[in-house]
Amino acid sequence: MNDQTLLELAALTLQTRDGEGRAQLVDQLHVPIAAVLAGDAALTDVQRQKLRYLFTDYEWMLAQKVAVLEETARSEQGVTWRYQNAKATIAMAWLANAKVTTAMTQVPQPNGTLAHHLRIKRTYGVHGLEDILDFVVPKPVAQQLATKKLDLLTWAAAQLPAPQPK
Repeated sequence: MNDQTLLELAALTLQTRDGEGRAQLVDQLHVPIAAVLAGDAALTDVQRQKLRYLFTDYEWMLAQKVAVLEETARSEQGVTWRYQNAKATIAMAWLANAKVTTAMTQVPQPNGTLAHHLRIKRTYGVHGLEDILDFVVPKPVAQQLATKKLDLLTWAAAQLPAPQPK
């Protein structure tokens, strides 16, 4: 599996959560930014273990699927678009299912602000079997969703369709 592809997806994930995706790769994984930008980054086993925990279990599985797809059939829009598109498509399908729960959480950021996360969780009825998708949402939207002034499915239908290619 291509480490460079997984690093691109990790940078995207960190960017949405912390706003400093590539810098976090250097800080957390000690991957030289020049190697990432040049497409020459390779991970050690220890770095790959740390990389895995930047994602939820389900997002990690999805990142691996997208990395394999990218190796066999490159997307014109790019690997990050493919990942975001898959994640949004799956979230919409989950939200239509009755066995899905959602939660809003606040995560402290290094700059002292709070990031507002929408977590969509799907359980399978067997202890420990669940999948989670995590989305960072703007504070006003988080407040509206938390107070039920904005219906989650309505918001998701407007906000989670596949991102437009750049």
